[in-house]
Amino acid sequence: MVTISKAAKIDDVLMYYASDVINSTIPGDLFDGDKFPGSFGFTRNYFIENGIDYYTLRHRSMHLFVENSYFGGIIKRMLRNEIFTGMYPESTPISAVIWPDLSEEEREAEAVRCSEMMSTAFSLYGNDYSVFDYKQQHTFGEFQNQVRLESILCGDGIIVSRINQQTRLPCWQFINGNHIKTPPEYHIAGGHEIKHGVELDRQGRHAAYWIEEFDKSGDGFTYTRISVWGEKSKRQISWMVYGGEKLLDHTRGTPLLANCLFMLKDLDRYRDAEVRAAVINSILPLFIKRTPTSKAGTNPISGFLEKKAQNNPRPEVKIDGKPVSEANTPAVGFNTPGLIMDRLEAGEAPESFQTNRPNVNFGKFEEIIVSAICWQNEIPPEIVLMRFNTSYSASRQANNEYEITLNFRAFKNSKDFCQIIFNEFIIQSVLTGDLVMPGFMAVMFAPEEWRLRGAWLKCEWRGLSRGSVDILKEVNAYTKALNFNCITKDIICRRLTGMSYNAVMYIRKREKQLGERLGLVSAEDENNNGEPVYGGAREKSEERDFEISELKESIQDLMGMIENRRVS
Repeated sequence: MVTISKAAKIDDVLMYYASDVINSTIPGDLFDGDKFPGSFGFTRNYFIENGIDYYTLRHRSMHLFVENSYFGGIIKRMLRNEIFTGMYPESTPISAVIWPDLSEEEREAEAVRCSEMMSTAFSLYGNDYSVFDYKQQHTFGEFQNQVRLESILCGDGIIVSRINQQTRLPCWQFINGNHIKTPPEYHIAGGHEIKHGVELDRQGRHAAYWIEEFDKSGDGFTYTRISVWGEKSKRQISWMVYGGEKLLDHTRGTPLLANCLFMLKDLDRYRDAEVRAAVINSILPLFIKRTPTSKAGTNPISGFLEKKAQNNPRPEVKIDGKPVSEANTPAVGFNTPGLIMDRLEAGEAPESFQTNRPNVNFGKFEEIIVSAICWQNEIPPEIVLMRFNTSYSASRQANNEYEITLNFRAFKNSKDFCQIIFNEFIIQSVLTGDLVMPGFMAVMFAPEEWRLRGAWLKCEWRGLSRGSVDILKEVNAYTKALNFNCITKDIICRRLTGMSYNAVMYIRKREKQLGERLGLVSAEDENNNGEPVYGGAREKSEERDFEISELKESIQDLMGMIENRRVS
């Protein structure tokens, strides 16, 4: 047996690894995603923005929204669930940060007062389209819907803050991404650059947007520069909102359904073809099939109608100046239901038109394609197709999965523009004196006081609270989880109503006080005898107050007697 030295074995191992490294550097020997040569196909480079044709994507997306029922249906279902009537804020200032020197009870009372003041003021502002909207068309809720719709279709757009000269409050304008373009000639600050109409500073942050507008004088297009930050105020006056996900290095966004535009277009073509096939199939009910031995030149259908028409002669009429006898013209009207064809020549037989069109499997195919599009956009197909014919568990799981997407969208919508609009309204209202918030003016423009500023402006955004599949089952489950301390009342309130537990309790308190004043009592506020609980408490409170007042009077009389004796 030949023995191999240890040094030789080490050399063999080194040569193995060396050959592996060498082979890996040979062109064509690297792993690039192919299972076999050319299996992946052509590779586009999306890390650079020149690999995306934003212009064509925006126009094709708008094209499908106008003409394609699938595209429009998916978009509208998304808007109704994500936006509905719009999200409105529930102001929740953090009392422990703003008023640390007050007692806990005083902090809570002050926080409730400021919360109601800010929420009420913003609600009145957002519901008045003549004050809120720059074009005086949309309320705050409608504005949210419009921003989301156009950012989905165009990929992005910018929100611009203007000042309403009558109210001195900010009003808002949305410009969709189709108007944001790089001008042919421009002058920008040193170190700045423009990418697809977005001006970037040295750090790659958005500095301004260039808006293309048609010159009404007929001289072509003009370009307007809109800064992100005000030159004097240093406040944010414009920002970009995106319709979907994007890479960090990309300045522009793509339409939400950009990766399935061709699929939606072809599916629409397929449906139109099937509809046309159904129409043709109904127009041509049958034809006559002949064998090679059949008599040539026969016309059994029209011939039969001509014979039938001869028994019902009609007056002669003229067509294009030529006399034509209606009695000799075939009339489909003579073909009544239940017609039996007789006296066909030998070798002739009636044969129906193709009965396999329209395709009986079209509905299933359509559902598969729509489901694939919904899946890549995180929407359960049941929601888009509005088919809820599965079990309770399956429907509830679909509802829960979509709830995750809606919660994320509510977070994005509130962060991307709702919270910024709320902040600017509160700041401007304090500056104009419409809102009185002691201590806020000192911190709202101080960068080092960002904690106090955030504590003042913190709020929760309430979106659509989707209905439960079976509310009774869910409430029972929440009750059991609450009894075992596995969940909080605040979480339950937000899931069922979209409001916090504090907001619900304060509203219930006001409702109970209103019912007490009107003498109305709900069943939950009655004892076992059907008597109002807080009514008896009120009587006892009144008796106690009367006793206290009598005691005070007795003490005062006693003090008067003691004083008189001292004087005497």
